[in-house]
Amino acid sequence: MPGALSAGYVAVLISNVMGKHGWLGAAVALSVACTGNIDEDPIGLGPGVVIGDPEPLDCSGLQPGRAPLRRLTVGEYDNIVRDLFGDMSAPASRLIDNERDVISADVRIVSTTLATQYVNAAEDVAERATEDLEALLGCAPSNECLRAFIETRGRLAYRRPLEVAEVDAALRIYEAIETNQGPRGGVQAVIELLLQNPSFLYRVELPTPDAIETAPGIVRLGAYELASRLSFLLWQTTPDGELLDRAAAGDLDTDEGVERVAREMLADARSRPAVAAFFNHYLELGKLDTLTKDAATFPDFTPEIAALYGQETEAFVAEVLASENGSWETLLTADWTMMNGPLSDYYGIGDVEGDAFVRVELDGRYHSGLLTHGSITATRGRSTSTDPVHRGMFVRAKLLCGDIPDVPEGLQIEAPDPDPTLTYREQLEEHRSNPECAACHRLTDPLGFALEHFDGDGRFQADDNGLPIDATGEIYGSDVNGAFDGAPELAGRIIGSDEAKACFGTAFFEYSAGRAISGDFDACSLQSMVQRFADGNLDIRELIVATTQTDAFLHRVVDQDVFPAPPLEVEMDLEPGDAE
Repeated sequence: MPGALSAGYVAVLISNVMGKHGWLGAAVALSVACTGNIDEDPIGLGPGVVIGDPEPLDCSGLQPGRAPLRRLTVGEYDNIVRDLFGDMSAPASRLIDNERDVISADVRIVSTTLATQYVNAAEDVAERATEDLEALLGCAPSNECLRAFIETRGRLAYRRPLEVAEVDAALRIYEAIETNQGPRGGVQAVIELLLQNPSFLYRVELPTPDAIETAPGIVRLGAYELASRLSFLLWQTTPDGELLDRAAAGDLDTDEGVERVAREMLADARSRPAVAAFFNHYLELGKLDTLTKDAATFPDFTPEIAALYGQETEAFVAEVLASENGSWETLLTADWTMMNGPLSDYYGIGDVEGDAFVRVELDGRYHSGLLTHGSITATRGRSTSTDPVHRGMFVRAKLLCGDIPDVPEGLQIEAPDPDPTLTYREQLEEHRSNPECAACHRLTDPLGFALEHFDGDGRFQADDNGLPIDATGEIYGSDVNGAFDGAPELAGRIIGSDEAKACFGTAFFEYSAGRAISGDFDACSLQSMVQRFADGNLDIRELIVATTQTDAFLHRVVDQDVFPAPPLEVEMDLEPGDAE
């Protein structure tokens, strides 16, 4: 739905996100009966609330926000060694990296263990890459041949031309190792040098000595840095030679040039995995990797089914982008999905054969795009039943960026006894009848009730314990307050929400920037993105392109110390006996 989006919604959204409580930590406590004291309306929003429109944002000056030093993600590392050396072994996926699903550069810390593994990975890649030395180099090993190899592969690895001193240093390493280990050993040492250099492992975007300030203390990123940002955002890998050539030719020297190149890259098939990576992060599809269900309740559920749920969502998003005008509305409201034979059999829907995912029409009275995918309902369902609390928290936090208060101090938790004579909704009635619990649970439970037609394993259910399902609910504390019946009507309200549009834009902004939004510093960038998204018929591709036109993408502050320091988490590897 096109339409103007007020600055007020963006400002309120940023306020909510910046002040958001730990809703994930509260999930366990909120999911069971509780006693304690809490304000009746903890966030000051209730039925019929109208969010005010504060003073318009002043976006007359550049406000690029903070630009943290970003380390390559697991996917980026693997994609680069694939593109540089044809290595399809995904070496980074075997790293002990507890941050593989973390995007924020502020909390991605390199431990000594991980640093050692980077060394081992570089050695493994170098050994495989040099199995056919002349094919790799394109010529017989010699200093001249090696110099050309270092210049071309180094340019791709570092995302910029190498300095003469860097090339000479790599040649000296080759010569020193080649003396004892032969040409292959020398080339392996050069590759290991490239893959362990900070210019490879980190996306370095330091201002060059000749950078011209576009505003006091602010510079526009250089062409190579912009090529790098575009390539990692849209292709999830290092810029190829053609893109670096275009950077050198001045194609990225203007905002219009950046947008033109971004559109071309987004139309390239190489953008599909990158877009899928965003949705994998946004929808937390990594939860499927460890998803289990009670074998007695759901005997047919297996890890293979969980994996198929993820593939369904990825195929669905790709189909929406390819055939449905990239519509965010379609993502939430579609009465169809993508299935292959095994998934069709498990769902009990359609008559699909084979492993290829094809489009399958669904019953639009119950199904509604991503909201009713198994990847969402099963990961936010209990091992033996549905879970309106966690499903409602997903809708409120992920789709509406709504605030969920902390659990009150002194809260006592008592799990309700299962009652097979009641629906799960009826068993949760105390959350809404007890005033001490209702203030929080009215924000989450009613949203989750919309998905009660989908059991804990993600499959459709016509009844609950043999009783009719009540999928009605009401949204509180949003700009689209009101009643709904079932997932399709809930999705319709979300689509009509300006807050939801801004929330989705925020999720993509944080993903693209590798950090959380920084209050007023990012308000104008976020507003420009969301406005173009709303004006562009909610086309996700327009949101992505709009990201490349923001101050945050095109510029950087020279002195990063002007921003409040983010909280840091320090990881240390201690040997036994180092500390008690």
